[in-house]
Amino acid sequence: MMKSRLMIFLGALGGAILLGAAGYALGAGLGRLTGGGMADLALGVAGMALGIMLGNGLGAFWMARREKRKRKAWVFWLVGVGTVLLVLLLAEPLGLNQHTTWLLIALLGFPALAEAAVV
Repeated sequence: MMKSRLMIFLGALGGAILLGAAGYALGAGLGRLTGGGMADLALGVAGMALGIMLGNGLGAFWMARREKRKRKAWVFWLVGVGTVLLVLLLAEPLGLNQHTTWLLIALLGFPALAEAAVV
């Protein structure tokens, strides 16, 4: 059981990193094409957040399926989106917006931890 949770955690973390980086690159590239002053940064961060939400659920679902778990895909995506939104909502009260390293660690780690706990 513990190995299965670890595999789901690592799958969610890997999916979040992979699709978060791809989302940032896509958003920043789109922002550069529009030519706005801070558009590349804003669209890059938005793309990264969406990529983390999608990648977290996708990676966790893939590893759960590989570990023969019967959980539906929408549960993983719902948990992934909910925890990312929770981290973003709590960024100001917790001071995470002042420490971007901790914010990124929380955005990548907390949803993956919640995904592993849901199994």
